[in-house]
Amino acid sequence: MKIGDVAKRTGASVRSIRHYEKVGLIRATREENGYRDFDEADVLLVRRIGRMIRLGFTTEEIATFLNCIVDDPATVTACPKVAAAHRLKLEAIERQMADLETRRQKLLITLKAASGQDDTSVPEMLAHAETSPIAFTHPHNAGARRLFRRRG
Repeated sequence: MKIGDVAKRTGASVRSIRHYEKVGLIRATREENGYRDFDEADVLLVRRIGRMIRLGFTTEEIATFLNCIVDDPATVTACPKVAAAHRLKLEAIERQMADLETRRQKLLITLKAASGQDDTSVPEMLAHAETSPIAFTHPHNAGARRLFRRRG
């Protein structure tokens, strides 16, 4: 089957499929006219690759455990490489979530200070933050200027 047919059946773009081939994740045979020719196994493989990419894996990471990927996500622990990669990815996502929550809290503090709301937890939260927020100066709020000046 042609690359366009694989794209329609998998939801992957033709460009992505060409990239998967370029980095060695899939191998198409070539017809006499030079067109790529894919079979049903390639359709399944492109779907598997797409699922891994949607989970946040890079093509380089996928290449390390590609031969272990199966259609049933419940059997991911059947291959130690896949299970280990999933655990590492989950840990990375959890770190990102924690970082985003810290940023969210800083934004909330900034907005409260900018609106003139007095929040006694502001200095405590700032003390626990990894870095101080960028200086915020509101012309009518000396508290915001004091709370958010850069610390050296």
